[in-house]
Amino acid sequence: MGAKYDVGHYNAQLKVYLDSEHKFSATDFLANMEAKDIQPNRVTYQHLVMAYCQQGDIEGARKVLEFMKTKDFPITEAVFNALITGHGRAGDMENAKGILDVMRNTGVEPSLDTYTALLCAFAEHGDIEAIEEFISELEKTETSLMDSDYLQLVYSLATHGHSQYIPKFLEKIRHDQGYVQDAIATTSQLIIAECDDAAFEVLLTLPPVGNAGEEGSTGDPNNGYFFIRNMVYHQRPIDTLAKFCDQLQERGIHTVPLQFALKCALEDNNAEYAYSIVKVLKEKNLPVRAHYFWPLLASCQLDSDLEGVTAILRTMQELEVSADADTYSKYLVPLISESTDLLTKFQELGLTVGPEEILALVRWEIQNNRLDVASALLKEHGGENILFEAYKMSLVEAFINKQQDPEAFAELLDIVYKSQQLGRSEENDPVGYFLYNLLEEMQGGMARRREGTFLELLASLKNKGVQIPVNIVKGMDKLIKRNNYSPDVFDAAVGLADAPLRDRWQPDEGMPQPDEGGEVQLDMMEPESINQIESQLRVARTKGLTRRAIHLLRMLVKANCLQDNVERALELKKEVESLGELLYAINYPSLIEALCKEGKVQEAWEANQELNRNYPSFVMDGWKYCCLVQLLAEKGRLQDALDTIDEMKSKGVQSDFRLQNNFFQVLHSLAEKGDLESTRALFDKAMELGLVRPTNNLASHLVTPFLLKDDLEGAWSAIKDCEEKYRIMPRLHDLLCAYIEKGDTDSLQTAMDYISNSKGEMNMLYDLVFAFLSKGKHKEARKIIETPGMRALDSRLNWFANLCIQNNMEEALEQLVIQTKKLFSSDRDTMYTYLLQYYDQQQNGEKAAHVWTMMQEEDFLPQDTTLRYIASIIQRSGQPLPADFPDWIAVQQDSSTSSSDGSSESDDDDEKKQAVYWKLRVRARPRQAQTPVQTQGVQQRTQEVQTASETPQDPALIAAIKKACIDQDTEAVNAAVAQAEAQGVPLSFSILSKCIMTNLSKGNLEEAENIKKRMLEKDPGITLTSGNIRNKFVITYALKGRSQDALKMMEEMVSDGLAPNKIAAKTLMYSMASKGDVEGVQQVAQHLERLNTLRDSVPEYLVDSHLFNAYLKSDQVEAACDLLESRMSESESRMRVVIALGDLIQDQKGDALDKVSATVEKIARFFNRYEPVVDLFLAYVDRNKVEEARHQLQRFPAIEEQMDMLVGHAVFCSQRKDADTINRLIDILPSPNHRQPMFFFLLRCHYEKDDVDACWATYQRMQSEGVELDELSQKRLATILKKHGREAPFEEPPESFNFYKKKLDQTRLEALS
Repeated sequence: MGAKYDVGHYNAQLKVYLDSEHKFSATDFLANMEAKDIQPNRVTYQHLVMAYCQQGDIEGARKVLEFMKTKDFPITEAVFNALITGHGRAGDMENAKGILDVMRNTGVEPSLDTYTALLCAFAEHGDIEAIEEFISELEKTETSLMDSDYLQLVYSLATHGHSQYIPKFLEKIRHDQGYVQDAIATTSQLIIAECDDAAFEVLLTLPPVGNAGEEGSTGDPNNGYFFIRNMVYHQRPIDTLAKFCDQLQERGIHTVPLQFALKCALEDNNAEYAYSIVKVLKEKNLPVRAHYFWPLLASCQLDSDLEGVTAILRTMQELEVSADADTYSKYLVPLISESTDLLTKFQELGLTVGPEEILALVRWEIQNNRLDVASALLKEHGGENILFEAYKMSLVEAFINKQQDPEAFAELLDIVYKSQQLGRSEENDPVGYFLYNLLEEMQGGMARRREGTFLELLASLKNKGVQIPVNIVKGMDKLIKRNNYSPDVFDAAVGLADAPLRDRWQPDEGMPQPDEGGEVQLDMMEPESINQIESQLRVARTKGLTRRAIHLLRMLVKANCLQDNVERALELKKEVESLGELLYAINYPSLIEALCKEGKVQEAWEANQELNRNYPSFVMDGWKYCCLVQLLAEKGRLQDALDTIDEMKSKGVQSDFRLQNNFFQVLHSLAEKGDLESTRALFDKAMELGLVRPTNNLASHLVTPFLLKDDLEGAWSAIKDCEEKYRIMPRLHDLLCAYIEKGDTDSLQTAMDYISNSKGEMNMLYDLVFAFLSKGKHKEARKIIETPGMRALDSRLNWFANLCIQNNMEEALEQLVIQTKKLFSSDRDTMYTYLLQYYDQQQNGEKAAHVWTMMQEEDFLPQDTTLRYIASIIQRSGQPLPADFPDWIAVQQDSSTSSSDGSSESDDDDEKKQAVYWKLRVRARPRQAQTPVQTQGVQQRTQEVQTASETPQDPALIAAIKKACIDQDTEAVNAAVAQAEAQGVPLSFSILSKCIMTNLSKGNLEEAENIKKRMLEKDPGITLTSGNIRNKFVITYALKGRSQDALKMMEEMVSDGLAPNKIAAKTLMYSMASKGDVEGVQQVAQHLERLNTLRDSVPEYLVDSHLFNAYLKSDQVEAACDLLESRMSESESRMRVVIALGDLIQDQKGDALDKVSATVEKIARFFNRYEPVVDLFLAYVDRNKVEEARHQLQRFPAIEEQMDMLVGHAVFCSQRKDADTINRLIDILPSPNHRQPMFFFLLRCHYEKDDVDACWATYQRMQSEGVELDELSQKRLATILKKHGREAPFEEPPESFNFYKKKLDQTRLEALS
C-alpha cells in the first residue's frame, strides 16, 4: 500500500505483544527493524526488557539492560517492575524482592505498580503467606492497594491455578471510582484465559445498580450482559454457560440470561452455538421465539442464499420452533418470488406447510395484486384457520393504493365470511370491520377517487349474500358523513345490514362538536362564548331537547371554570347531576384547578374522587395534580397529598421537564412557609416513584426551611442526606456563607472535610473561595486560590460569576476577576466578559472603560468581540472611548454596520476585507523600523508587480477562464490555463487563485496543486495570502486522506496569522480522529488555541468529541473513558459522542463498548448528565441495533426527556435523507408525545427524496396516531402530491415555504421563552 513504517509502529506492535502476552523472538524482531533501516529507541528496548521478563528470561533482559546503559538510556520504574515479574517467573523470589532496594538506591521510589508486580509474583507461586505479610507491611506505612491492584492479584492467582484464595482478596475490594470498568476488563481477561469460575466471582463483586426483579427490568447490564456476551463470543462450553446463566437468574442479576446468550450467538452469526443454546432452552421449558433467528436469516438473505435460509428454517422445525408468517414474509418468500407456484416451492424445499406458511403466501399474493391466487389458497386450505386480522391491513392498503378488481375483493371477502360464519359476532365480524377500516383510511381526495370502486365492492358483497352487523353500519354512517360521501354509499352499506336501521347518526346542528378526545373546540376564555352557550341552552330547554341541554350544561361548567367562576360552575354541576347525568371527563381538570385557586380543598378532593369513580382511565395533566397536591399539603392533609402522588404514578402521568417545573412550584410554596414535614414527605414520595429527577434546584427546598429558621445544623444534615442519596448538595453555598457570617469555624471545617471526601478537594476549595468572596473575606479567598496545584475549573467559575451578576454582587465579581489572574488555565477573556456583562446591566460606561485599563495592566490582549463589547458599553453610556483604545475597533464597527445591508459577498470581497483588517491591526500597533534589506526586498517586489501588470494579456482567454470558474467547469478551466501557458499569456494572481478554488471545489486536488506549483515556479516569493484558498486546501487534503499535508498547510496559515475556519478545522480533526491519530487532533487544537483571538470559534466540546473518537480508534479505551468522564463531571461541556459510539458498535469491539457503556452509565447515575446515555441510545438506533436501543431506553427512561437531543438527531437524519433511522426512532420511542415531532422530519426526509408514496404513507400513519400536520408539512405534502398528479386531502397553504419556516421558527422561539 506504500505505507512507510517508523519506530513508533514497531513500538506499538511490541506493546500489543506485551498486553496479550504473545511469545516472540526479540532477536528476530530487532533484525526485522534493522533490515528496514529503522533504529530502535529507548522505548523499544524497554519493551524488549519487559518481553524477556514476561517469559522469565532474566539473562536476555540483562543483555538488553547492559546495552541500554551503553546508550545512557534511563532505567525507568516500568523496567524495574518488569524485572520483578521476570525474577518471579524464573523462580528467584529473593532477587524479585531485592529489586525494591535496587530501585531506592538508584533514586527511583517504588510505587503501587511496583508493589502489585511483586504481589502478583507471589501469587503466581501460590505463596499466600508472603502476600498477606507484604500487604500488612504496606498498611503499616499507610500505603493502601487500589481495587485495580487487587484485581491484578486475582488474575494472577486464577491463571496459575490458585483460585481457592481469590475470595480472601475480593473481600478487600472497596469499590473505588472506576472499579466497574476495571472489574469488567478483568472479567473479560479471565474468560479469555478460560478461568470462568474466577470471572464469575469478580462479576459478583460489582455493585448492584438496579434490581432485576423489578417490573420492566431486564437485569443489570453492568452485572450481567458483558459476562454472557464474552462467554458466548469465546464459545465456552454450553454446560458451563447454562450453569452461570442459572446462577445469574437465581441471584436476580439478570432475568433472561439464556435468551440473551442466544441473542448474542445469533448476532455473532454463530449458528451451531446458537442451536445448542436453543436445545438448553427447550430442556428448561423456556420459550424460543421465531424472531430470535432473524439475524441468521437476514445474513443469508443479504447474500440471496436460499439454501442457507431453508436450512435455518428446517432446523427451526427440528427444534420445534414454529416460524411465523412474518419470518416467511421477510426472509423466504422474497427469495422464491419468481416461482410460479410458491406453495409447491415450499414443499420442494422440505418445509411443512401449515397456517403460518399459508398466511405468508396470502399476504404476498395480496401485496402483488394476485387476489385470485390468494382466494384459491384460502379456499383450498380453510380460511377459518387463517386469522383475518393478520392480513386485513394488507387488503386495505391494496384497495387504496393499487387498482383492484372489486369482484376479486368480494370473492376473497366472501370466502372469509363463509369460513368464519360460526365464530362471527358483532364484536368479531371480519368483513364488517374491514369495510369500516377501509372507510377510515380513505379520506379527502382519496375518498372521492375510490368511491365508485367502493360502491361496486358493496354491491358485489350484497349479491353474494354477505351481511354485517347493523351497529357497524351506524359507525360507517359517521365516516360517510364526515368525508362527504354520496348518499349511494350509505344506501349500499344499509343493504348489507343484518337488521333494519332505525335511526341515522345526527350531529347537533349549530353547536360545536367534541373531537375524538372529547374536547369542544370553543374559545371559552371569551365572555361572549358563555353567553352564546347560555343562549343555546335556553333554546334547547324551550324545545324540550333534554340531551342537548345537558351537553350545553357540561360545556358551561368548563367555561365558567376557565373564567374562575367557581360558584357558578358548582351550581351547574349540581344541575347536571340532578338530571341523573355526569359531567364529561374533560370538565373535571378545569373544575379541580379552579377549586384549588379558590382554596376549596374538600371540594377539589371530592371532584378528583368523582373523576376516578366515573372515569377511572382518564388522566389529568401534571399541573392539575400538582395544584391539588399543593393545596392538600397547605391545608394539613398530607396523607391525601401523598395518595394523590401515588395516583399520578399509577395513572402514568408523564415524567418530563414540565412536571419537574410544576413540582418545583409545589415544593417552593411549602418551603417558603417553613413547612418542612410536608416538603420532605412530598419530595421523598416523588423521588421514590420516579416522577421527578434529583436536581439541586428541586432539592433546595429541603434545606430552605432550616435556613429560614437559622437552624444551620439542620440545614447541614439535610444537605448531607441529599448527597448520600442523590449525589447533590443543594444550597451548600448559602450554608457556607452563614457559617462564615457567624464565625462558626468548627462547623465550617467539618463541612469542608465532608465536601472534600464526597466531591474532591478541588471542588471543596472552590466552594470555600466563593463563600469567602460572597462575604467580603478577600484575603482568605486569595490564600486558597494561591494553593499549589489549584487550577481553573470553568464550570465552577462560570457558575459563581453568573450568581454575582444575578444578585448584584459587584465587589465579589470584581475580586473574582482580579484574584484568578494567575490561576492556571484561567480563561481571562471569559472572566472579563462576565464583568463587562455586569457593567452593561448597570449601564456603567466608566467602569467598562476601567476594564480596558485592567487588561493593559495585566498585559492581556482580549478577543475582538470583547473589545467591541467594551466600545459598545462606553458609547451607549454617552462617554468617549479612552484615548489609548484601538481605533480600528471603531472603524470595524462602522464598516460592519454599512456592510450589513448587502446580501452576499464574493471571495474577492472577503480577501479585500481581510487585507483592510490587517492594515488596521498594523495601524493599532507600534511601528517597527524596517532594515535596509527589507526595504530593498519591498522595492524589488514592487518593480516586479509593475512589470507584470504592463505585460499584454489576452482578454478573450481571461474572460473564458472567469466564465468557466463561475460555471464550476474544471475541464474548461484547466484547458484554458494550459492554453495560456502554451501561448505565454501571463495570468494574474487573482485569476490563478480562482482556478485553484474551482478545482478544489470539485475535489481535483492534483490539478489545484499543479497550478499552485506553476505559481511558485514563476514567482518563488509569492504566498497564498487568501484564507479561503488555504482553508479549501486543508479541507480537500483531509477528505483525500492526506491529513499530514492538511496539517502542514494549517501550520503555515497559523504562522502567517491566518485563522483556519470552523469547517477546515472540523474536517481535519474528523479525518485524523477516524484514523486514531490522537496526536494530530491535539496539534490542530493547539494551533486553534494559538489564534484564540482571531479564529472562527471552534467549541472546546467539538475538539473533545474528536479526541474521544481518536482514542477509541487507536484502542486507547481507558483514555477515552477518562476524557468523557472528566468533561462531563467538571464542566458544562456539550461534548457529543454519538458518531464515535456508532463506529464502535459497527466495528464490533465488544470489550471497548462494554467499558464505554459502563462509563456512560456512571456519568448518568452519579453526575446526572444524560448526554452520553442518549448518544449511546442514538448510536444503537443509527446502527439498527433495535433491541439494544430498547434495552437502553428501559434502563434510562430519562432518555425520552432529552427531546432537544432526540429532535436534533432527527433533524440531522433528515438532512442526510436517512428515513430508516427516523422510522426506527419513532418505533422505539413509546410515548406518542415524543414520537410526534419525529414525524415532521420523516415527512421532510421523504419530501427531499421526492418519494411521494413514502410521504403519503407517513401522512396516513400520522393520521392514525392523531398527529396533526403543521402548515409547513402541509405545504410539503400538498406540493409533492400535486407534482405527481395526486390530490391533497386538504387545502394547500397559500404562502411560500420560507413564510411557513419563519412562522414555525417564531413559534418555537416563543415556546422556549
